[in-house]
Amino acid sequence: MARPRMGIGTYGTINTTELQPGKWRARTRYRFSDGKARQVEKYAPSKAKAISALKHALMTVEADRGGELKPTTSLRLLAQMFLDAKRDVGRSEGTLETYGYAVSAHITPRLGDLTVAEAKPERLQPFLNRVEKESGAGAAKNCRSTLSGMMALAVVNGAIEKNPVRELDRISRARGKKRGSAAIPIGELATFLRKARADADLQKWDTVELIEFMLSSGWRVAEACALDIASVDFAVGTAAVEAINVRVKGRGVVRQQFPKTEKSARVTPLPARTMDLLRRRHDRLKEFTTLVFPTPLMRLRDPSNTQREIRDRRVLLGYPGLSTHSFRKTVATILDKEGLSATEIADYLGHENPSMTQDVYMNTLKGSTRAAEVMGQRLEGLI
Repeated sequence: MARPRMGIGTYGTINTTELQPGKWRARTRYRFSDGKARQVEKYAPSKAKAISALKHALMTVEADRGGELKPTTSLRLLAQMFLDAKRDVGRSEGTLETYGYAVSAHITPRLGDLTVAEAKPERLQPFLNRVEKESGAGAAKNCRSTLSGMMALAVVNGAIEKNPVRELDRISRARGKKRGSAAIPIGELATFLRKARADADLQKWDTVELIEFMLSSGWRVAEACALDIASVDFAVGTAAVEAINVRVKGRGVVRQQFPKTEKSARVTPLPARTMDLLRRRHDRLKEFTTLVFPTPLMRLRDPSNTQREIRDRRVLLGYPGLSTHSFRKTVATILDKEGLSATEIADYLGHENPSMTQDVYMNTLKGSTRAAEVMGQRLEGLI
């Protein structure tokens, strides 16, 4: 009776031979996606290590023969191909790190040995459920997005016919959970700023004027931390969002030379008093740096550290739910109450879609006027 043919992407019995003291060979036959079985072998100082090296090589043997993505490609290899593809098209370091964390912390350890063809909804759904239970909805959403991108790459390369992630349940926010940070009530801004200026730690970290800038500009914390004096036009009274600060694994904080989204790249008209603030900071710091909001040691400011500094002080400031995002919501609230449209406020905040501004940052919208003038009037005497 004829021996059954090996399946595509499988291998036969592993044979080992001690060629000489301290040199072992492990060998087997592997059936490639073209249907042909070929011999694969690895060498190592011991029998166990030779077998282990061979098994590891078999996981990527087809990629080693040309890099073509196939149904037998492991998700471990697919994940790396996905990250490489995103890097090649110039995705931001922050985005790459977000995808990379999903791969290294969750996908590879739990799904890495599955092949593309084996990545079925019935295997992926329990994985996402477990991630959500153990690490939260945010981590599960990140994994779902990364898996979707990986499997889309497999579809484009003909390894599978359709993306299995599309059949998975959406990950929703837990009921009753508050959505985002709350704005500072406009009537309490004077009290808030007085407390912030009197806080010894915020003064030591040189965070007070950064808070004042975000309260008048509506900039994201990463945008404000990256502001360079070359992006400020004192004659016109504007500052341009041209970069953001991000922390990159193995490199520390870097100034990424493009903002979060295409819409984020904007020129913001600023109140006269805010321009005075920027001028004072430049005059004080120009001997050491062109950055407007560096750390006290004149280095790039880490947005995450800045968020932590504010979290550490928010209870004492009287706002337990305060975050850097509260400042953007405060700006949106001010502009909304003064009659700016959703489109005008979205432009000022750098949102891709006015509906995002309307849904998340405000309640009713009406009318139109100039954002910088409104912010200047509302913050008169405060900044």
